[in-house]
Amino acid sequence: MNKKTDIIVGMSGGLDSTVAVYLLQQKGYRVLGVTLQLADHYIQNKSKQSGVIERAKAVCDRFGVEHLVVDQTALFDKCVVNYFADAYFDGNTPNPCVQCNLHLKWKSLLKIADDRGIDKVATGHYAKVKKIGKYYHLFKGEDQTKDQSYFLWRLSQEQLSRTEFPLGNITKDEIRKIAKELKLPQSEQAESQDVCFIPDNDYKAFLKQYFPDRLEKIQVGNFIDRDGKILGQHKGYYRFTIGQRKGLGLAMGDPVYVREIHPDTNTVVIGSLLDMEDMGCTVTDINWIAGEKPDVVEDILVKVRYRNKGVLARMEPLGKGKYHLLFTDPVTAVTPGQSAVFYDNEKVLGGGVILSHENERGKNEKNH
Repeated sequence: MNKKTDIIVGMSGGLDSTVAVYLLQQKGYRVLGVTLQLADHYIQNKSKQSGVIERAKAVCDRFGVEHLVVDQTALFDKCVVNYFADAYFDGNTPNPCVQCNLHLKWKSLLKIADDRGIDKVATGHYAKVKKIGKYYHLFKGEDQTKDQSYFLWRLSQEQLSRTEFPLGNITKDEIRKIAKELKLPQSEQAESQDVCFIPDNDYKAFLKQYFPDRLEKIQVGNFIDRDGKILGQHKGYYRFTIGQRKGLGLAMGDPVYVREIHPDTNTVVIGSLLDMEDMGCTVTDINWIAGEKPDVVEDILVKVRYRNKGVLARMEPLGKGKYHLLFTDPVTAVTPGQSAVFYDNEKVLGGGVILSHENERGKNEKNH
């Protein structure tokens, strides 16, 4: 095989990976489509989220490329599903896409590439990778409304050096236009906002079905305010996430939100919108894209969730791999378990996992 023209494309059969195949062929690549079988055994409503393998095969047939299916359900359960459940039972909010990219997607695609003697892999993510000097750098995608660099902060230099993002320089509208011109059925396909193994994002029903023993141990608990006053009862702390307003079942007059979650006491702390504002957070499990901490850690842009616009912050080391982020402006609902991703304009410097928000810093440092 000619290594200069061969490339593996992660295939879901959706719009983005389909157009990615077409664009890579236009650039002269010879494509091998690979579908990782991950979560089919969890999908109950087959009409809403199924047929990934069949759709991907149809795309490969359409463009005349080989299609390979690799069963990674066991690894997906171990590295993504169990992590997802553990996060909620620990009172955190998981980020399964980041975890999947770290432990499964890139490692799987690159292993297949190595077995086939292929150098490059590609996905339909809206992001860019560029080599500057001796390092490979990750950048935001051209379409700022679809940019997915937030989910890719854990990628290593080795992984980035072998990755192509064919959609990084074009917009979603342009991609839909290409699909229509090619008369692809994906051109009218609605975008799924669900976690791939949880249709309708009903994670509580998922936990009840697949982790019933752990749920049975969680009884009725209390809603409390920040002074410890009991405001009402709930059916288990795992049912809530930081910043949640709806579905609390509390009549407080003014809107209230979930401020803190304490699994050890099965309590959920409620606060006002003002209470939700944080001036910083503690992060851990840091990955710097270039492999080493940049010299300047002031005035970096930090995004604490995918749709967050970002805020300027200063980073201070706390030791043991932890950093304190001090925001220049308050950020609402900073959520333990989510990713804090660091940017220099369009370039991703790296990221980490949020351990605690500012007002809990002292207590959490003692507990961790």
